[in-house]
Amino acid sequence: MRAARRAEALLDAGTFLPLTDVTTAAPFLAGAGFIDGAPVLIALTDGHVRGGTIGVRESGILARIAESTTTGQVRGQRPVALVLGFDTGGVRVEEGPIALAAASAVGVALARLTLTGVHLAAVISGPRGCFGAPAVMAALPERIIMTADAHWGLTGPKLLGGLLDGVTPELEGFAATSASTRATNGDAHVVVPDDADAVRAQLRGMIRDIVADAASTKLPRLEDRLAASAATTNSLQVRLHNAPGAPHHEVVEPRRRDLLRYSFRGQWKPTGPIRREGLVHAALGSLRDRPALGLIVGPQQARGSGVGIEEAAVITDMLRIAAERGGTERAAILTFLFCQGHAVDFAQERFGLQRALAECLRAMVAARLRGHPIISILGGGTYGAAYLALAAPSHRILAIRGTSVAPMAPQVLRAFQALRGQKTGQEASAQLAELIPDIRMVESVIRLPRVLGEELTTLLATVRPEVQAA
Repeated sequence: MRAARRAEALLDAGTFLPLTDVTTAAPFLAGAGFIDGAPVLIALTDGHVRGGTIGVRESGILARIAESTTTGQVRGQRPVALVLGFDTGGVRVEEGPIALAAASAVGVALARLTLTGVHLAAVISGPRGCFGAPAVMAALPERIIMTADAHWGLTGPKLLGGLLDGVTPELEGFAATSASTRATNGDAHVVVPDDADAVRAQLRGMIRDIVADAASTKLPRLEDRLAASAATTNSLQVRLHNAPGAPHHEVVEPRRRDLLRYSFRGQWKPTGPIRREGLVHAALGSLRDRPALGLIVGPQQARGSGVGIEEAAVITDMLRIAAERGGTERAAILTFLFCQGHAVDFAQERFGLQRALAECLRAMVAARLRGHPIISILGGGTYGAAYLALAAPSHRILAIRGTSVAPMAPQVLRAFQALRGQKTGQEASAQLAELIPDIRMVESVIRLPRVLGEELTTLLATVRPEVQAA
């Protein structure tokens, strides 16, 4: 179905109120209505138009819909839930870093909703399913429904085959991202036939539960949500490591241990714990005599490597520890990103990489809501879901001059263009971080310590908890 027909089919008959263009040329639809008599908001990508990709315009609409979930009304009533429909190939590549930044801001807003008691449901439907950065967004809701023909992952099966030189048959890529695999892993809560009545029945059940439990539901503490994210990523890591032939990344070079000391001119003092796994070096310490957490991600050491389940497990667990130990003095969180995006790997896809990165994103947003000042520093290139999960939740993003930011990492983009028969490569000027207005550019690594010091001083004086502790 087209998006408008899907909305009408999922909502109570005659209640659909479109809030955006419903013509056949629109790749995205937002609206309001009722499910089982309860008011809801609905937002659907339309895979029939431009592959359902999300650009700047679509991101802006979705951001407003997310805000309306807490401040708006549906025919005089507060909406009880936001229903998201995904039939998308990802963020619109031709719009470059601005589209990624806009879509990432939506991801942060959705993660915030899940932490502040707003109910979200995701419907992932075929034939396209959900890929790229939106795959991380789709893992955030409390109820995830997939149709039996849908696929869900970060890198499409055909792209995986091209990026890995056909070492693994393409069919394995389709199996890794299939609805049946997602159900077996627990990534999707239910898989139903590709039928509007079947999907609607699941949504009706969810809405009934929400309405029935409205008076008794108590919002978990942010510390508990951080612990839950750490537990989820740890379980995904255990599953990945227990799989036959599971990959294991080499430890990054010891020389990166001194980056925190260098960046703060000796004001960084490690206190522990310190963890190094995959591409991550994470350390708790003190900075200017207050607690701090340093997260160094990268650089990549091998083709196809990137932020994976292992890295997500380390990051979420260290965020949990920082929250537990900080007390009333919130630890500053400093994230250095020198990676080329997410891991391109069949096993990572199979065992729920998009879910691990969603928990990374949720944990970062939870830390921000608790009042932790967060700064991200980008160097070299940071792409797609890695930018969404690790940079977008920051209070401030810095980038070394010449750093690239784009919806796809260069090697993924080349495979994507080859698959479509397009000319390979993309102008570097179209990928530069400086095209994103909210990023502060740093002329060189030499100037980084001074700029970091300025930004940290400002944040320490201004950042306060955004959500009061229960």
